[in-house]
Amino acid sequence: MKRQKKQRSVLLVFLLVLPAVFAFSMRPSGKYNLDFFTTHNQFYLCDSAFTGTTGDTTFWNSDAQNARLGTTEDIIGIKIASYGHVRAELNVLNTADAENDFSKYDHVVEGSVKLSSGIMEILNFPDTKIILKAIVTPARYRVRIYSYAVKNVNPDEDEGTDHYKITLWPAEGKERTVLKAYKAD
Repeated sequence: MKRQKKQRSVLLVFLLVLPAVFAFSMRPSGKYNLDFFTTHNQFYLCDSAFTGTTGDTTFWNSDAQNARLGTTEDIIGIKIASYGHVRAELNVLNTADAENDFSKYDHVVEGSVKLSSGIMEILNFPDTKIILKAIVTPARYRVRIYSYAVKNVNPDEDEGTDHYKITLWPAEGKERTVLKAYKAD
């Protein structure tokens, strides 16, 4: 009787732990549509336990402003054209983003973020409200942001025509790289 009880307990623990093991051992992928409000032309993608700071002068320095991407180890800031309304598609990929035709985009930039907790968050600014929380495999990720329809957007207006596509995949490399630079007329 005691042996059967112990076997049931072990089986129950196994059944409860198994989904969590699979969640972190498999490379999750997914597509998320984002439609939310932020302010000051920015929002964040980060690890749920981020320790980086976005308030110092190195985060949004002139290089970051021009690249439209502020970076630290575990949080990145994405600069948007309109003041507050974000419309974006976020894709978590298992392998590197293979898209290399940037002709339909106004600006394309890549950076890196470490998601060591296994939970990625999208936060608005300045109150850092959690817009999206998603489970990912703990790792360093390459993040690519495609910006389009940013022409003629007034950066002081909440609404604009701007849209964003964000892809991320497990990969090493920390350098911010502008793949296509937006040139205002």
